[in-house]
Amino acid sequence: MDSNLSSRPLIWEQWARRLGRRVREYQIPLLCCMIVGVLCYMFALTNKLVNHDDVFTLFFKGGTLSLGRWGLGLLDSVFPDYSMPWINGVLTLLFMSVSVCVMLDVFRIQNKLVQSLLAGCVIAFPSLIGTMTYMFTAAPYALAFLLSVAAVAMLRRSLKTGFLPAVVLMILSLSIYQSYVAVSAGFLVLLLIRDLLYGEDVVPTVRRGLWYVGFLILSLGIYYGATMVFNRFLGTSFNSYATGNLSFDFRSIPADIVQAYVTFARCITEGFQGLLPTPFSRVVHWIFLAVSAVLLVLWAGKQSRPRTGRFLLLGALLAILPLAVCCMHLFTSEDAVHTLVLYSFICIYVLGAVLAQWHLDRFSGGAAALRLSRLSLHAVTGAMAVIIAINIFVANEAYLNLYLRYENAHSFYTALVADLKQMPEFDQDTKLAVIGSYRSPDFYYENFYHTDQITGAAGFLPDNYSKERFLEYYLGLSIPFASEEEIAAIQETEEFAEMPVYPYYGSMKMFGDICVVRLS
Repeated sequence: MDSNLSSRPLIWEQWARRLGRRVREYQIPLLCCMIVGVLCYMFALTNKLVNHDDVFTLFFKGGTLSLGRWGLGLLDSVFPDYSMPWINGVLTLLFMSVSVCVMLDVFRIQNKLVQSLLAGCVIAFPSLIGTMTYMFTAAPYALAFLLSVAAVAMLRRSLKTGFLPAVVLMILSLSIYQSYVAVSAGFLVLLLIRDLLYGEDVVPTVRRGLWYVGFLILSLGIYYGATMVFNRFLGTSFNSYATGNLSFDFRSIPADIVQAYVTFARCITEGFQGLLPTPFSRVVHWIFLAVSAVLLVLWAGKQSRPRTGRFLLLGALLAILPLAVCCMHLFTSEDAVHTLVLYSFICIYVLGAVLAQWHLDRFSGGAAALRLSRLSLHAVTGAMAVIIAINIFVANEAYLNLYLRYENAHSFYTALVADLKQMPEFDQDTKLAVIGSYRSPDFYYENFYHTDQITGAAGFLPDNYSKERFLEYYLGLSIPFASEEEIAAIQETEEFAEMPVYPYYGSMKMFGDICVVRLS
């Protein structure tokens, strides 16, 4: 036995060497992730931008067990309870970059240009733009995304040995953020589509598809059971947000399926929830989808007989893909399907990349067919590049919006507190009641119209539910606020009805020990 310890590398060295090999293999798409990430998110990483939730949850992650996110609570030791933009943002980009590399491996995307463009589309997608505005959970959510993609990779590697590990990874992903089950569902449908494109027979494809459905059902079932056990053991329960938005009812499945297709169509035609945030972005996406269809038709023209069964199954899978992408409608209310929940929409970029890779690998034919295939590849990759550029612009617009809204809110409350301190009746027992709705300056509505649907990017209003925390955390003033019952009673009085709106004279008045500020 060799007594020289230096003769064998430590396990950490072995892992580092393996990681180095993987980094060298995917260095081009990783570099693209970093470049696009810096262009999109550097401002958000180097400034403390806040929205409604981020002000409230500066020092905790929000709902965990009460929202069914027990995994998020278990990550407290890994991701401390601080909404720190730099470290949380960098970790988010790191996890998302690793997710991109796993995606490229799963779908066998080998062309460096296609790899880079797909990476850029994922990193600059509006769902991540919105996630970065919730910096207190951004890194755990990115980890949940990685776990959902890794679960698909496990199934891809081997159904026999990978099935149970994939279930474990999917449960962990669900326990952090439930919405990424739609990412896994969409990717699994895309895997079946890719297998058919590359010549897989119908029967084994159907068999694998049934395994995939079983995987999703089992993962969701175990996750739900574990959540119920945690709640019973710890004496907790779902909060009103969860009970109002998370639900499953067999009777509503037909209507939910229809709603899933409606949402997918709205994403394409209207840019629903800011996924296609500008009119130009929608046009480019239509071009991207149309050219992807051309690539699919060219693939069909190269298939030899018999091919009816494969065509029918491919058509069925393409029809199922929108349902998989928007499958959260099966478990949540319509109002709960927002920008962050629809990250699975990136499946359309993956489909285009898979089609492009097939043509680069396999396509051959006459001069006219080759010319059309090459032209289509130019159009698909060009459209992806334009989509990335648009989303980079939109990300920076969103963060400029948040920055200005924070500055406005800070100035508003600074002036309000100064006025409050000048009131003779103000003392240590004074409570504050800010009643009404603050109207943002008109320039927001005139200039920030590309980001108004992206969840989390709308900004921070001085009169929303986190105003008490804003005063304490960002202005250093801790003052009690009137209760909802007290505010309701004040609003019933004739004296309140006669008050002008802030900041005009008489808009601040004492009602007993409560200083009332009327905004509208």
